[in-house]
Amino acid sequence: MLGLIEQESVTVTPEVKQAVWTALQSLGAAPVAQRTLTGLVALLQMPDLRQALEPYTLAGLDADEDRLEDSDMLCFEMDALMQDKRLAAPVLAHLFSKLEARFDGRPTLLILDEAWLFLDHPMFAGRLRDWLKTLRKKNVSVVFATQSLSDIAASAIAPSLIESAPTRIFLANARAEEPSQRAAYEGFGLNARQAELIARATPKRDYYVQTPDGNRLFDLDLGPVALAFCAAGSKADQKLMTEVLAASGPDGFAPAWLAARGLHWATDLIGTEGEMPC
Repeated sequence: MLGLIEQESVTVTPEVKQAVWTALQSLGAAPVAQRTLTGLVALLQMPDLRQALEPYTLAGLDADEDRLEDSDMLCFEMDALMQDKRLAAPVLAHLFSKLEARFDGRPTLLILDEAWLFLDHPMFAGRLRDWLKTLRKKNVSVVFATQSLSDIAASAIAPSLIESAPTRIFLANARAEEPSQRAAYEGFGLNARQAELIARATPKRDYYVQTPDGNRLFDLDLGPVALAFCAAGSKADQKLMTEVLAASGPDGFAPAWLAARGLHWATDLIGTEGEMPC
């Protein structure tokens, strides 16, 4: 609790400690459902304390129970959150503790899309730097995606990012040979010939992979069925997914989605459990 107050720039004096303790004692006598930060703030008599803790109340992210699902896959839309400086810190602190509790040795993939959202926030950038150094020991692989290499080059944790990501996949970029772009590629250890390959590559088809074992340009070459599942991300696609899911339910989604994409012939490939055969 005092750590939260310090984070919100309230000096923790003996008076502050006494005010918090008095409020906590009163809160302890309340019904369990009311023992929340919202209830605590209602009992505090110091305006500075109330203001510091407001983001943690129902005006921000408080609740009487944690509804974060314990499933094999968790997704968080971070864009709006990261733009709200009032809520970003408390939400991130909560997510950090929840995520780290799940890093228990089971194979885990941590995907951070639109990297600039995280690099621009000092709290997240600092935690990410620590994760890159330690998560490998916990069997966690980090996938860090960004539309612009300059996002990484301008980051204070750029050395840690580059050092801790030995496998890198570069998208086609017709401007890769321009001086400003070349500098970014050179920061990742690419030479002039490799930058040329990236500049000459075909967008959305060719990718240049850099690994400790070697580098090469490759064509992902996905077929229509794979594209239907892996490359459907537009707003129109998402709207259609919602409609198909509502009509077919989770168990019938795969064949219904293929049919909606005009791939009726592929519905016969779906196994009895709704899975594609290997």
